[in-house]
Amino acid sequence: MEAAVAEHGFDGVTLEQIAGQAGLNRVTLYRRGLTRETLLTSAALAAAEEFRAAALPALTATTSARDRLMLLAHALFDLADQHLALLAGLFDGPTAVFHLATDDHDALTRLEYTAPFARILTDGQADGTLASVDPEEDAEVLFNLLGWTYVHLRRSHGWSPAQARPAVLRQLRWTAT
Repeated sequence: MEAAVAEHGFDGVTLEQIAGQAGLNRVTLYRRGLTRETLLTSAALAAAEEFRAAALPALTATTSARDRLMLLAHALFDLADQHLALLAGLFDGPTAVFHLATDDHDALTRLEYTAPFARILTDGQADGTLASVDPEEDAEVLFNLLGWTYVHLRRSHGWSPAQARPAVLRQLRWTAT
């Protein structure tokens, strides 16, 4: 499915094109109750689960929180590189799969993405390697700063990973104490 998104763009991809990439026809997908939107949402949620698993080494490492933040950032960049067309489309298109409405806020980024950042920021306060006034809010900012900036530079500007990663990571200087 992501190959169809990469070829036709997020807004331009059709269920027929997605089916064709999967070696199926559109009717087969309809019979299974699958729509373009459900397939794209499923792919985005699968990417969230991949990130959760990829974040584990950063969460369980015994190094400083600052070093672990770098590991987590690289895990996010790796995920972005694997799903660049899908994530770029979600950035430009309907992003409901990345957000959850709450009573206190209009929309928060899904916890699968922000919780690892909040945990590392909290640990950084404890070990003195990171500064955070509010780890939950700062995690929201970090995910969006790192993730969407990286996706945008890679997809819209055509930057290579070797160019985009250090450029985005330089922006983390403000988190150091």
